[in-house]
Amino acid sequence: MSRSSSRHRQPATRRRQKGWVQNAWRFWTNDIRSCRSCLGRTLSIAIGVIIIVAVVLLIVGFISARSDLFFPPETASSRPPRDTGASAPVSLPPSPASLQIPEGLERAIVTTVSDGDTIVVSLGGATERVRLIGVDTPETSHPSRPVECFGREAAAFTREMLSNQTVLLEADPSQGDRDRFNRLLRFVWLPDGRLVNYEIIAQGYGFEYTFRTPYRYQAQFKAAERAAREAQTGLWAPETCNGEREPAGAPTPAISSSPTPLATQLPPSFDECRTEPNAARAPNAPVAIVSIDKRAEEVTLRNVSDATVNLDGWTMCSMRGAQIHPGIGGALAPGETRVFPRVGGRDIWSDNASDPGALYDAEGRLVAYWDD
Repeated sequence: MSRSSSRHRQPATRRRQKGWVQNAWRFWTNDIRSCRSCLGRTLSIAIGVIIIVAVVLLIVGFISARSDLFFPPETASSRPPRDTGASAPVSLPPSPASLQIPEGLERAIVTTVSDGDTIVVSLGGATERVRLIGVDTPETSHPSRPVECFGREAAAFTREMLSNQTVLLEADPSQGDRDRFNRLLRFVWLPDGRLVNYEIIAQGYGFEYTFRTPYRYQAQFKAAERAAREAQTGLWAPETCNGEREPAGAPTPAISSSPTPLATQLPPSFDECRTEPNAARAPNAPVAIVSIDKRAEEVTLRNVSDATVNLDGWTMCSMRGAQIHPGIGGALAPGETRVFPRVGGRDIWSDNASDPGALYDAEGRLVAYWDD
């Protein structure tokens, strides 16, 4: 081989060696770049997963903390009872779940129970008489009416619940702040969640009573009265009052053929419903005024004698407006109670002020008087 050909082969060999090195370097650097790319992708995926998990945990925590925004709140009746470690004796079941104590009510201490629906409290250093809204109990201390059936029992029931108790007083704007006797008009709550007005009706110690306009818990009170009446509880029992407002201890009148004299002890005093000088001396016999529903324009009368009474020619007066309540008449059997609605379209009774009623016989003598 000549020397010239040898010189030609050496650069070619060097070129091949140099190309191999470049190829190796290129492979190695590409491999590094490839590994960096894999590492970057791995890190990106890991960070993405961490972010997704964190977001999910934040959402779950928010939903758990504010479940009231996504699920309806539990009612008091659906919640299981909580064990407080001490069980205070409760003589009555709690008021229904639909009756719950509002916040921010006035606190007062009961000092006296006047009767079933009227109490005296110490409120802010002052003494106040309070008339319970939505309930009417039989009378025990009315100046012109006898003690009514179950009146003493109703007063004792209220006294047992409230004497010396701390209570919460709730006003109702629809009923006004005070009545015409300057008594506060309130719902009375016990701290254990019982609404006293409701309990009196539900346990059969009083009647549901709506004066002029519906009040806040009227539906619940009417339902309580209906349930007590159907169960014949308290004053609704046949052996007590059978739901009547007759005088306490009054015997059930027996049917007799002998007539009971009318109120001959009083002289005729009817003067077109303007005044009645004998109001305090009304005999309330042989017919008594059971109630006057001024809003419904209805008068309820009861024959408390032992003979049928003919009401034809009798007059029922609204004393405030000097108006006659038309529609009184017919025969009223012994012991019978009957509702006499107003006949005609004109209102007779005053809803927003005291309006006594007077019942006169056909001779103009006062038979019964309702001191509203």
